Amino acid sequence: FAFISGHAGIGKSFLAYEFGKHVIMSGGIFLAGKFDQLQQGKPFSALASAFNGYCGMLMQSSELQKRREVVASKLRSSLGREVYYLTKIIPCLNDILGSEQSDDSFYD
Repeated sequence: FAFISGHAGIGKSFLAYEFGKHVIMSGGIFLAGKFDQLQQGKPFSALASAFNGYCGMLMQSSELQKRREVVASKLRSSLGREVYYLTKIIPCLNDILGSEQSDDSFYD
């Protein structure tokens, strides 16, 4: 997990994606998100941006069904009912977790 910060135009995105190439070649998962100046009122917008890409990747192929199930299972077992609040920050997780996770009453 890493955060890169700095002034505009100094190569932060290039650095991140170069690093990401090595992560992927080593069998890891690379997620990248950007903080958008227009999203200042939304906490965790960069984190949500990164996970939107990951959710999209998991949902685009039926070959990744098993991976989706593993991710959903790990999120549920690690976070329990708190996963509901994570879906409020990262709505695309509802696609991975299934519609029943979008309602906090699911856990009552």
